[in-house]
Amino acid sequence: MKIGRFKTAWLLPLILLLLGGCATPESSLVTDESPTDSQDLSCAYFYFLWGTHAEYENEFDEAVDAYEKALVCDPSAIYIKHKLPLLHLKKGDTARAIKILQENIVDDPLDTASRKLLAGLLAQQKEFTAAIDQYNEILSYDPENDQVLLRLGVLQEQTGKSQKARRTLKKLVAINPESYFGYLALARMSDSPNEAEPYYLKALSLNWSSELAHEVAQFHIEQKSYDQAIKTLREILDQNKSEEQARLLIVQALLGSGREDEAIVELSLIPRYRSSPVQLSLALGKLYVRLDKYDQAIAHLSAVIKVEDDSSARYLLGVLYSEQNRLSESLEALEGIGADQEEFEDSVFLRSRLLHQQEKADDALAMLNEYITVSSTRRPLFYVMAASLYRDRGQMELASAVLASGYANYPDNERLLFEYGLQLERTDRLNEAIGVMEQLLLLNPDHAEALNFVGYSWADTDRNLDRALLYIEKALELKPENGYIQDSLGWVHFKLGNLERARDELLNAIKLLPDDPYLHDHLGDVYRALGQRKKAIKAYREALKYFEDEDKKAEVEKKIDALRNS
Repeated sequence: MKIGRFKTAWLLPLILLLLGGCATPESSLVTDESPTDSQDLSCAYFYFLWGTHAEYENEFDEAVDAYEKALVCDPSAIYIKHKLPLLHLKKGDTARAIKILQENIVDDPLDTASRKLLAGLLAQQKEFTAAIDQYNEILSYDPENDQVLLRLGVLQEQTGKSQKARRTLKKLVAINPESYFGYLALARMSDSPNEAEPYYLKALSLNWSSELAHEVAQFHIEQKSYDQAIKTLREILDQNKSEEQARLLIVQALLGSGREDEAIVELSLIPRYRSSPVQLSLALGKLYVRLDKYDQAIAHLSAVIKVEDDSSARYLLGVLYSEQNRLSESLEALEGIGADQEEFEDSVFLRSRLLHQQEKADDALAMLNEYITVSSTRRPLFYVMAASLYRDRGQMELASAVLASGYANYPDNERLLFEYGLQLERTDRLNEAIGVMEQLLLLNPDHAEALNFVGYSWADTDRNLDRALLYIEKALELKPENGYIQDSLGWVHFKLGNLERARDELLNAIKLLPDDPYLHDHLGDVYRALGQRKKAIKAYREALKYFEDEDKKAEVEKKIDALRNS
């Protein structure tokens, strides 16, 4: 199993920043030693100075204009060719920057600086295949370019090509045994701890830092290599004796190896625990939780609340008891958390869930209704929870009423608005639901689910189809891996008459949500419209396989019968 704690997604932007994407200025503006007929160096230099001054004053439009004129005077001015795309990036015009870089590469296929910057921009635009192609082009004529190997390896890992990424990075460290980032990336993407450890240790030896030492120590704790973790953490403390996080990790490692007495001594070296036995026990309890030693954690946390009514200790106790299915003890611990405590909302959520597990939904509803009637105890989440419980009991009117009350008290709460809109749609009040969702979009124009709801609702009722398409496309841009939004995109294209596009989008949606009956039903409708009878029947049969609602099954069976009899 891949080491989940350490991801490489952050590494590429950092590498791009550190390594840089532009060329170093040349000693002159041109590459040729003597002017050619197409060059006017005095003209080029005049506009170059003008552009430089404008850029210094942050007058980017003027700078671009001047640099472009300099290029007219001297078309071979490499430095200016590399400068222009960077200026367009400063202006926020990524598309223009990409176009210029592509033109630079056409003029000079060996222009590594332009290729590297282009690859970085393509990666930012999520055009990962094109970005990888640019890096591979560089390596085709410069196979030992360690900067490019590093960028390529990290990008391959980001795009799920883990084996290729490891091969690329292993080639990098073979070429450059001092590549700190190469070893670090290999450690973080390793499939096994045994493979990761030597890479971590090599990276640490190349460039020791407190941050990396923390990461390596945490890695060793997760692998239960407690002595190795303690050794690494002691090195941090040698550099900075007041580094509290390192000492806490030492305590965690000592507890993990069953050395509680040593852990207590270590913890008491931290000033805030030295003078407070309660804080000491609370810290020990939390550290035992990290180690999944729940019985020891419960013992320390129970000792805390006997001395001091600490809400964080109560909440953690409640969670631990619930994990052990000791529901009554969990509820007792949670009930002591007051409305003025940070953990209050979470504790009420957990209490409601536990009561529901005990088949005491009435008690959960009574608790929630009591809280939402008093301003000091009501929270937006409590309305959503109460509505969910009413819905489970089939009391749709009460679910609608409690959400309407929440909406009245919290008209700007996004979650409440969204849940209220869904509830209105469930009770056949679609126009009101759309109105609520549009109000939510005024608060947050990037709420992907609300965009999808409105867009799909318009498409499904054959209205505002062009706007529906825009809403759904924006939603998918925000959440590209959401199968429901992908389904909506297919459905709106179906309504617009773009049948082949609708088919393609629905097939993509089904890859993401293969068990959703509505997607198969939609695909059947598209195939039927395309005149592909057999494929339509197959899609409808898939829908039947997953539909549980008898009315829905009957609708699909009618469609199949109609196709068979046609």
